[in-house]
Amino acid sequence: MAGYLVLARKYRSETFEEVVGQEPIAQTLVNAIKTGRVAHAYLFMGTRGVGKTTMARILAKALNCQNADSPTVKPCNKCDACQAIARGDDVDVIEIDGASNRGIDEIRELRANAIFRPSRCRYKVYYIDEVHMLTKEAFNALLKTLEEPPEHVKFIFATTEAGKIPATILSRCQRFDFRNISTAKIAEHLGSICKAEGVGAEADALYRVARAAAGSMRDGLSLLDQLLAGGTEVTDAEVVRILGTPPDEITLSIVRDIADGNCAGALGELSKVLDGGITLTSIVSALNDIFRNIMLAASCGADSQLIELPESQRLEVAKLAKQFSIPTIVQSVGILQNVARNIRGSSVARALLEAALVRLAMAEKFIDPSSLVDRLEQLSAGGAGANFQKKKA
Repeated sequence: MAGYLVLARKYRSETFEEVVGQEPIAQTLVNAIKTGRVAHAYLFMGTRGVGKTTMARILAKALNCQNADSPTVKPCNKCDACQAIARGDDVDVIEIDGASNRGIDEIRELRANAIFRPSRCRYKVYYIDEVHMLTKEAFNALLKTLEEPPEHVKFIFATTEAGKIPATILSRCQRFDFRNISTAKIAEHLGSICKAEGVGAEADALYRVARAAAGSMRDGLSLLDQLLAGGTEVTDAEVVRILGTPPDEITLSIVRDIADGNCAGALGELSKVLDGGITLTSIVSALNDIFRNIMLAASCGADSQLIELPESQRLEVAKLAKQFSIPTIVQSVGILQNVARNIRGSSVARALLEAALVRLAMAEKFIDPSSLVDRLEQLSAGGAGANFQKKKA
């Protein structure tokens, strides 16, 4: 029986047109190929799971497709070269893990092999993932090849930490910043995969998975894989169970109690959530997400594209936005952020969150320290003016 292929590999984009979330970069590379201006070295920067390796393989296929007379923007994905590159085992497209091949000896070997022409492809392509892990000596050894690269060699570097790469390397590469993929695009892509797999999926469930992915398509696909392993339908209740996040209705109920100044209600709902096995960290994160969306609704309007929520929850957030002043919302986000930092490893984490909920519910009665300082400065300025007038008289 053939082994199971995870969704992230099964539905990996094979052409520039299929790329999700990084369309501007794909279009730039397409233009470079069409005009014959493909650089000798590229640096792909971005967090995990946003498409760096996928884009590198598509570019390698575009340069080396055997069913085209020259580099093409539409590789066939059928020839031996395209299929081998897609698998990551082509003899002329060498994928290197920078974390485990980080020394000067490995780079010297790369330089020694780079001078030889490719066996069957047009270009020999070196793809070094996590290139920032190379040692200083390895970077120095690589620098000479980047300064005077052979015509048949292309380099593609990928990193999650561009700040650790020497400036001498950066200046010799064309750099592309891979952005986090929007929640809406991740949810849409997950929905299309569910259809292809013949699996039913609730819109709210896909949105929840997309939010949990935090901009990483691969993380979203991994979560979807986990959900599909447990059943034939992706439901919001199942996503909540798998992720260990509080149900939206309970989180919204806590926020409603906060808006009404109902401390007892908010603390009671919190107790129910904790009794259900939800972690404090998950609760704080959920509350922070809601207050962020409330802030966006209050300041930018309920139809703002910045609000990453399904339509069913937008209306509720819009109602809550009318119950808070914007300064109170901003203050609430700050309070929750402090709680998120302080509860890590604390023996009184629950008490810290409970105190925060009480403070949020009674926000209008608490004095903001910054406003107190401003008031004191005004009084001080007023007093000085009064004394001056008195002396003048």
